[in-house]
Amino acid sequence: MFSLSKSRILLLTCWVCSLAQTAHSEKISGTNEVSQADNDRPFWAFEPVQRPSLPKVASHRGLQAPIDFFVRRRLEEHGLTSVGLAKRSTLIRRATFDLTGLPPTPAAIDAFLHTDAPNAYARLLDRLLASPHYGPRWARHWLDVARYGDNIRKGGSLCTPLDNAFRYRDWVVEAFNADLPFDRFVMLQIAGDLMPGTVQNDWRAVGFFATGPTFESDGGDPVSRAKAKAESLDDKMDAFSRGFLGLTVSCARCHDHKFDPISSTDYYALAGVFHNTSLVEIPFVNPEVVQQYDQAVAQVEAQKKQISDAEKNNSEKTDLINHLRIELKQLEAQVPPKYPTFHSLTDVGSEDMQIAIGGNPMHRGDRIPRRMLRAVSPQQGRLAFDQGSGRLQLARSLVQTDNPLTSRVMVNRIWQHHFGRGIVDTPDNFGQLGARPSHLPLLNWLASRLMENRWSIKNLHRDIMLSGTYQLSSRYDPAQYAGDSDNRWLGRANRRRMEVEAWRDTLLFATGSLDPTIGGPPDSDLLTGHRRSIYGFVSRDSATESDRFLKLFDFPDANISHSKRAVTIVPQQWLFAMNSEFIIRLSKSFCKTLDAHSDHDATRIRHAFRQLYGRSVQPDELAMGQNFLAAHRTGGLTLWEQYCQVLLASSELMYVE
Repeated sequence: MFSLSKSRILLLTCWVCSLAQTAHSEKISGTNEVSQADNDRPFWAFEPVQRPSLPKVASHRGLQAPIDFFVRRRLEEHGLTSVGLAKRSTLIRRATFDLTGLPPTPAAIDAFLHTDAPNAYARLLDRLLASPHYGPRWARHWLDVARYGDNIRKGGSLCTPLDNAFRYRDWVVEAFNADLPFDRFVMLQIAGDLMPGTVQNDWRAVGFFATGPTFESDGGDPVSRAKAKAESLDDKMDAFSRGFLGLTVSCARCHDHKFDPISSTDYYALAGVFHNTSLVEIPFVNPEVVQQYDQAVAQVEAQKKQISDAEKNNSEKTDLINHLRIELKQLEAQVPPKYPTFHSLTDVGSEDMQIAIGGNPMHRGDRIPRRMLRAVSPQQGRLAFDQGSGRLQLARSLVQTDNPLTSRVMVNRIWQHHFGRGIVDTPDNFGQLGARPSHLPLLNWLASRLMENRWSIKNLHRDIMLSGTYQLSSRYDPAQYAGDSDNRWLGRANRRRMEVEAWRDTLLFATGSLDPTIGGPPDSDLLTGHRRSIYGFVSRDSATESDRFLKLFDFPDANISHSKRAVTIVPQQWLFAMNSEFIIRLSKSFCKTLDAHSDHDATRIRHAFRQLYGRSVQPDELAMGQNFLAAHRTGGLTLWEQYCQVLLASSELMYVE
């Protein structure tokens, strides 16, 4: 039973936390930089967000934005300097991938490189942020946090389709494209169906909870049912706390948190909110459409009953029954297609929850009033939620200015996806066991800036990407590397491997095979489909070739919330690039594109490099390509098809400088 295996994982986690307690008490240095002063004041994550002044720096050379002052200060404190700015060709490729998940076109690169306008880069960012491709790119980052999937685990290894999950995914894409203020983005996902002035389009947002895993009992006994319900509840608690607050609140399900000021009482105070909800399917049409459908179905059912009654009455004539059957077929033909629906929550009560002592749902303790975590917001933590389930009050408490975590957690996520690591390198754990911020004043500046700037995520992108820090080169500098090999102090840009979705989309885009259609039901197979990867079917049981392809390149497990993906480099990934029909098919397609461009090998090679890598081919690369193409044909592919496959499978295409 899946819920039992998850319980074992929870017990193991608690055991590991207990073992870590001694090590934590002895930790006095290292990347977390814990000092006695840290222990003598409130923990940084729970202190109010206050906008700091720009720090004083010894040199103002190269500073382009407020962010640069905070980074320069840390570099100077460690006796370091930055490596200088990236080339413009590198910068446009980096920015385009970051904001759209696709490469820049050769025409866009030429236009950017050959303009003398002083605001050309800012205008480039505005164009990319306005692109319809921005939403799918950044929605995918959030869907990791939301543990989005297109099927649902019901117990054991069995998964059944979740036919309308894609409506939540489409809402997230639309929200990012519209630059929905992040405070509203948060509230709608918790209580969109309860907020005044919202409409059905907004209610799709509650799919954050409604499309997550659910756990059903393998048996009908009360103990199994209680355990399954507890697992489903804990899934919501884990996704909520790590996703919005950056805290591991689920650790307090069985006992008080070992390190953070979160008690079992706090856990069940929050869990009581979701305890009073139930999954529901809501029509995604006007009530008149629902009424018409229901009336048509009711007429069909009434006709069936009339036929059944007539058949039971032996005195009825056969021709009358046949006439009724003809009418039934006519009625069935008039039934309109079933109206679309979406997954949401609905309030089913307002009862406070009892503590499950030791995490055992059959061993109940005190009843705990629903409220916000006291550690996060002492004032809100004293106020009981008394309106329905409490979801709307919970949503409002998350975006209050005295909440120190919501804005910090989100700006850290945005920063992470631009730099490869967050200012806090544990984006879903801002607690004692999480990493300490590398630039705490900068984190506070960004968090306050987000709130002051109407919670605009697109403006946050601009603040970050217009900085000199974002525009740094990733080139190797021996002195800089020796002083900061891990680049914790941001003296250079990090060379980053694309996520599997961006890599696949780039392959399709560069070979002219990408279908840019946005939204709608998921494609069943990414290896044969042509839409962006976000529109592929996301499975929670990894049963198909498409699933195995995603997993091979570090796609996360959709059963749990993820804030940071693993990045592995293993031989199987390159074997896929060498042997898969997917890459071979795209190689043939790209070869045809090059054939149509020119009859000359050198011209084709130059075009291929500009199309794939956004740069000119080097003389030695050109000579190498020409020498290869002059050889005798070997294998099942033509020499040009083999050459295209090498270009598509290269590291340069998969990495962003």
